[in-house]
Amino acid sequence: MKVLLVSPPMGFSYYSLGIMRPPLGLAYLASVLRDHHQVKMIDFSVQKQDWNNYPYSEFDIVGISVDTARYLISLRIAKLAKIQGAIVVMGGIHVSFLDKDALESGVVDYVVRNEGEYSFLSLVRFLSKEIPFEEVRGVSYLTDGELNRTPDAPFIHDLDSLPFPARELLPLKLYKEKMHGRLTTTLITSRGCPFNCDFCSGSRFFGVRWRARSVENIFEEMQLLHKEYNYRALSFVDDNFTLNPSRAIKLSEKIMGQGWDLIWGAWSRVDTIANNPDMVRMMAKAGLKWTFVGFESGSQEVLNGYGKNARVEDASKAMEILKENDVRVTGSFILGALNETRDMMKETISFAKSLNPTTAQFSILTPYPGTKLYERVKDRLLTKNWEIYTGIHPTIKLDHVSPQQLRRLFFMACFSFYGRLGKVFENMSYIHKIFLSVLKLLASKLLFEKAKLVS
Repeated sequence: MKVLLVSPPMGFSYYSLGIMRPPLGLAYLASVLRDHHQVKMIDFSVQKQDWNNYPYSEFDIVGISVDTARYLISLRIAKLAKIQGAIVVMGGIHVSFLDKDALESGVVDYVVRNEGEYSFLSLVRFLSKEIPFEEVRGVSYLTDGELNRTPDAPFIHDLDSLPFPARELLPLKLYKEKMHGRLTTTLITSRGCPFNCDFCSGSRFFGVRWRARSVENIFEEMQLLHKEYNYRALSFVDDNFTLNPSRAIKLSEKIMGQGWDLIWGAWSRVDTIANNPDMVRMMAKAGLKWTFVGFESGSQEVLNGYGKNARVEDASKAMEILKENDVRVTGSFILGALNETRDMMKETISFAKSLNPTTAQFSILTPYPGTKLYERVKDRLLTKNWEIYTGIHPTIKLDHVSPQQLRRLFFMACFSFYGRLGKVFENMSYIHKIFLSVLKLLASKLLFEKAKLVS
């Protein structure tokens, strides 16, 4: 069968800050499918094709990757594909947890839930008449208006068994994200998260059990990216790259043994860094130049409410270790917990400035479907206009702070952190992008005001 895999266009997003990354989830799907079916990928965020006029009729199946902010535009793409005669399949975090809504739109035939490689493959095999429907796993559909779900597919225990993402089917030259001036690309080395934070859906989507690829398998993919694709900068974007410090150290030793001209970045946790300074030193020797750390709040009460299982006092220790090893840090900070006061949010802004990471990512707490937070605040939602669920708009009625006050505090956080003289010189290009992004945010205020409020 002919299968088109679609990454819908981004709206206001990290792309405006130069964070442009290939859709590895779709690339993994393509790598599993392509041995038996014709597969094409299209990323409307970077490719010139107009999604309104794309020839969806050339494909038997159109599979669309859906997150919350792009759900509505995904439905518009699905409608066009459906009109042109394709079977429409959606997958991704948003529709995994709101499968009924997607199916009742009338333009989606099937929803693939959670980890999708083998669920989607089983569906395609059924549609091509290779297997009976009883063998299809992890798929939702409607029969006479009634929701049906086939049994969940088991999580893939052996991630080494997955083929590498089919990057050759993507326009890699159009992803222009850089690290220290070097063109960079991404790879994923683990799935699942045992921490199950209140605001994150990853633990439900990929499971609470951390599943990791072997060092040998990771290194093989790194060799491919270094030798065949000529990348000299890599970003490990799994949520818990350092959850097993010995694995991180072993991989670092392997990189050093290769003698590559290579720099790289990874995501980590405050406590893992604070408790494992030797791991950070080894990673830095192997080329670690950047890390993303979720500090989130300067209030222990707020951290506890998020279920972060972290301590505020560990943050300074973690930053000290990272700075000692010349590792740049993007720190994540969240404003807008249900019981937060203005003073508590200002405390987080001051906390961010005192830690002084290289860059700070401020966001407004957003209840994405699939999170524990979403289940808790359904009666507090200001809107279900999913297009503004981007982390830069108020979407929850808080106890002590109005949406207008929260928006002002968000702006205050950005300008207060980046308005300091040292930060202006350190991050001139990044600040310029933030300024443009803020202008877009101001322009999008009208969208927020017009959003249908939920009574």
